Amino acid sequence: MRYQQHILLILGFLGSYLVHSQDGKIVEKEKLILSDSVIAKIHKADSTMIAALEKIEFYRITYLSDSLKIKGFIAKPIGKGSFPCIISNRGGTGEFGQWTETGIGFFLGKLASWGYVVVASQYRGNDGSEGQEEAGGKDINDVLNLVTTLNEIDNADTSRIGVEGASRGGMMTYLALKNTCAFKAAVVLAGAANAFKQLTNRPDFEEHVYSKYIPDYYENKEEALRARSAVFWADQMCKTTPILLMHGSSDWRVTASESLELVNKLYEYKHPIRFMLFEGADHGIREYRDQYFAQTKSFLDHYVRDLNDLPNMELHGR
Repeated sequence: MRYQQHILLILGFLGSYLVHSQDGKIVEKEKLILSDSVIAKIHKADSTMIAALEKIEFYRITYLSDSLKIKGFIAKPIGKGSFPCIISNRGGTGEFGQWTETGIGFFLGKLASWGYVVVASQYRGNDGSEGQEEAGGKDINDVLNLVTTLNEIDNADTSRIGVEGASRGGMMTYLALKNTCAFKAAVVLAGAANAFKQLTNRPDFEEHVYSKYIPDYYENKEEALRARSAVFWADQMCKTTPILLMHGSSDWRVTASESLELVNKLYEYKHPIRFMLFEGADHGIREYRDQYFAQTKSFLDHYVRDLNDLPNMELHGR
């Protein structure tokens, strides 16, 4: 009997390994052609993007994460070469904030126009993806498994990967840095860093976000919120991944105080961090969008594309 139980245990572990060894694998892929109406919207927002879009190709993909089929997207330069990579993390929960054709064309297209292979996830439970979204729970694996997905993309140089995200996507970026040192740099825009502060500033989050998406929320509220708040585990984020953190001082969705609290923690732990607070800017820093993109590109180019050394975080100088 013990022998049979031992065999069953081994087979169970083997089966689990075989299932998860497929994580990141692309199981469906189709070319995405931007519609004329979307191109018109992008032209209105940034006319310089139109010429850039002619040199970029987009794909809808389905990839595996925890054996679930997850919807995602690729934006990449057309042509030969070996390109650095970016994993882009969307904000919001459910349908709010999910990738749309306009967002894919404008934002993922913008990143790809800088010479990067870009991948992005809708997260589990969204847009036809299997599973249940957990707003920073097990769905972090949908981000981490994109590192493996990049291995399946032609011209993607997986020795040079950056990660970026805004709002909830910023939280996902922080969680990714807690789980891996695979990234050469991270860029965060108005990242959610303290779920307790978010709950104080926006009480509606309890009903419409936290209790809706976080499993067993009311039974494990304290633990669940801490697990989604980087200010409590800033020392656990990979110190070899420098962070560019930007926030608008007039952001009501995620107040700048969350980023300020996190920056102080990261400074205390000597984590390479560059912080920019844009005066009077909103959640998307729309008042300074050109500067936001310029700073993002410069930071990613410096650490991801060009693989420059990390800064000296010890006190020094004359």
